[in-house]
Amino acid sequence: MDNYWELTKDLPNEINQEIIGEFLLSLKVSNRSQITITTYRNFLELFFGEMREPYTFLESNTILEWFKNNGGHYSEATLRLRLSILSSFYKFCISEDYIDSSPIKSRWFPRLPQSLPKYLEKEEIAKIRNHSEFTSLRNQALVEFMLTTGCRVREVSELNREDVDLENRTAHVVGKGKKIRYVHFTEKCALLLERYFALVPDSPKPLFVTSTGKRLNVRPIQKLLKKLGESANLKTNLNPHRLRHTFATELLSKGADLSFIGDELGHSDVSTTQIYARLPKREIIALYRKYMG
Repeated sequence: MDNYWELTKDLPNEINQEIIGEFLLSLKVSNRSQITITTYRNFLELFFGEMREPYTFLESNTILEWFKNNGGHYSEATLRLRLSILSSFYKFCISEDYIDSSPIKSRWFPRLPQSLPKYLEKEEIAKIRNHSEFTSLRNQALVEFMLTTGCRVREVSELNREDVDLENRTAHVVGKGKKIRYVHFTEKCALLLERYFALVPDSPKPLFVTSTGKRLNVRPIQKLLKKLGESANLKTNLNPHRLRHTFATELLSKGADLSFIGDELGHSDVSTTQIYARLPKREIIALYRKYMG
C-alpha cells in the first residue's frame, strides 16, 4: 500500500473514520516511521472497528472492558503499546480541541521492568578491534566510527563522504525525525577513515560501501557485526545498538553529563538518556577504573 498512513477499511462510525484519518496523517507529517504509522493504523482499525459510537462518547469503562475481553493474550509490552497508541490518539484530539480530556487512565499501563543497557567490557572492545583488523580496512573504520560516535546503524548507513570532516573530526548526521546533528570521533577513527578513503579514492558518494561500490545498508552492517562478535568469541551477540550503549556508558564512566551524552546520541528528550543513570554507582566506579586505570 503506497499511502500507508491511510485507513485500509471502513469503520462503523464515520466520525471515527475521519478523525483517525487526520491523526494518522499528522503522524506522517511529523516524520514518524512507516512501521510506527502502520502499527498505529492496524490497532486503531482493530479497536474502532468494533465501536459504533463516536470516540467522543466512549467512556473509560467501555475502553477498559474491551481490553479485558480482547487483551487477555497480550504480553505486558503489547498491552502497554496498544494503550499508548490509543492514548496518543486521544491526546491528538485534545490538542485539536475536539475533546477536553482523555478517557485513558495512566493506572491501566503495566509497569515494565527497566533493563540496564548492554555494553561491551574493555576486554571485549579490544577483541572486537583486534578481530576487525583481520577483515578489512572498511570494517575497522566502521567499527571504530560506531564505537566512538554512538551513531544509530541507519545513521551510519546513510552517511556520505561529504558529511565527514576529517580535520575537525566531526560528521554531519541526519537522525530520527530528520533532525540534524554533528557527532565527534577520535583521532584513531580519523586516521582509519583517511586510510580507507585513500584505498578507494574514486569511491561513490556513500561513506561505507560494499565491494561493488554500493552503499552498505543496515542489514549487511548488522550481519558483519554479528559475524565479528562470533569470531571474537563474545558471550552474547554483537549488534549496532550494543556499540551505541558502549559509547554512552564509556562517556558516563569518564564523568560526562547526561545532557551531553544525550546530545551526542541524538536524544530529543533527556529522559531517554536516563537509562544510563540507572547503572549502580559501584558499577560506574568499576567502569571508570577499567577505562581510565
